[in-house]
Amino acid sequence: MTNLYYLQLQNNDISTIESFSFMNLSSLRYLNLSGNNISHIEENAFGNLTSLSTLQLASNPLNCDCSIYPFWSWLIERAAIGTSAKCSDGKFVISLRSAALEQCNPDTCHCFNGGNCVTRANGLAVCDCIGEWTGELCQESQCISHDCGFGNCYIEPMNGTAQCVCDDTYINYCPECDAMISIKQSSHGRCKDRLHASVDG
Repeated sequence: MTNLYYLQLQNNDISTIESFSFMNLSSLRYLNLSGNNISHIEENAFGNLTSLSTLQLASNPLNCDCSIYPFWSWLIERAAIGTSAKCSDGKFVISLRSAALEQCNPDTCHCFNGGNCVTRANGLAVCDCIGEWTGELCQESQCISHDCGFGNCYIEPMNGTAQCVCDDTYINYCPECDAMISIKQSSHGRCKDRLHASVDG
């Protein structure tokens, strides 16, 4: 079938175009897949169609979350191919040239402070932060914005939340040393210094 130029597959209730679905069709110029039920196009689905000039995909409910990224990338690299592919919300796939869609590309994911790039179930590449670090790129420290008063900030390893450490006690805030009530809570930082100063005085 290497000499096939036109292929009509419209109105066949096709739901997915799998990888390498069109092998040995290097001469194919026109492919009509309109009027199906296509929601997902896998990576390299059209990779072997080197002569393709027209791709009809009208009237298909394409899912345009991160799963569309491989097909979107393939399209924008082949601007000469005419296509009517639309997302299920009516937007043209070729119009999805946005920084948001680039977040679906693991190669553009860069994490700081020991964070790792992971791909979620929806295909979005995000940073998985460790320790006290948080934010989109693991550049923000929870301890910077967490006021512990006269105690020390500590990141709870199980849920990653910031807590305050006063002596060996974990509480929300470490008050300033004041009289004898604070002695049991005062073995860190300025609080300890204030206690020694009051004793020496």
